[in-house]
Amino acid sequence: MDSFSKLDNLDMIVDEMDFDYSVGEVHIKTTDQFRKHLLIPFLDPGIKRFYRGERIVSLSRPLLATMFRNHDALINEGRIYQDIDADFILKYYQSNGHYYDLFTSTFGQAGKYCMYDLCAFSQHYLNWSPLIDFTKSLYVALSFGLKGKHSFENDGLIYVAEITNPDNYTQNRVIAECWLNDYNVRVYSSRAKKRELHDIVYKAPKGKIIDIATNDRMKFQQGVFLLLNDFNLVNHLYLTKNVRNCVKITKYILDKEICPELTKLVEENAPWYSFSNLLDLSSGLQTAIRFQQSEL
Repeated sequence: MDSFSKLDNLDMIVDEMDFDYSVGEVHIKTTDQFRKHLLIPFLDPGIKRFYRGERIVSLSRPLLATMFRNHDALINEGRIYQDIDADFILKYYQSNGHYYDLFTSTFGQAGKYCMYDLCAFSQHYLNWSPLIDFTKSLYVALSFGLKGKHSFENDGLIYVAEITNPDNYTQNRVIAECWLNDYNVRVYSSRAKKRELHDIVYKAPKGKIIDIATNDRMKFQQGVFLLLNDFNLVNHLYLTKNVRNCVKITKYILDKEICPELTKLVEENAPWYSFSNLLDLSSGLQTAIRFQQSEL
């Protein structure tokens, strides 16, 4: 085998064993690179892209649903793994004090075949769901990642999800309910001994985008959800290849030296999405009106 064949083989192995979207990772070191790779495609209405901002690049902050942030709490003592499905998720909500009863009495029906509104609400107000927040707006993602700061000790991060197959994107509530009803993830305990985890077969998730806003704040932030399903999770790690085959996800690392300029970019071009306005719909709309008037 010659050196080029060895290199191709190594690339294939790295592609197969990617745990953190490093395959396709792009380092943005200048504002010109930012405009080329992120801003210009964002301004092109013909490209269906979604964004998520993170304040730091770290393996301790994987692209993962909130309910897995303390995944050991999902696993009964003494067990090596727990299968998480729609029944498990529903029982968790029902066991959370009077939360489920309050939700159904306030917002209406919820159940195994009617979970989307419950999961979406829980993502934003209980901080526990199988959903991952993305947005249609690059400015919103930048604000969540940069937090309105003007000095940075660490590089920032933007995930970009691009739809390559329309079957993995929906604005149809029935389809979204079917995806949640079919949810199936096996979570392995970090308490398990190495020999108990020796024979694990890593299974990579499929990725889906749900574009159904459930409240005014989600509409204002142009929010959508990424749903990762049908995979094995080991110590907060999962293979990424199947996700990237379903929804093309690119990891853009923003050099800390240009992050102050990116904060200014949001403040100058979309001040209603400045970090101070993101969670305050009234303030954001008032800022948008003032900005529009100043442009006239």
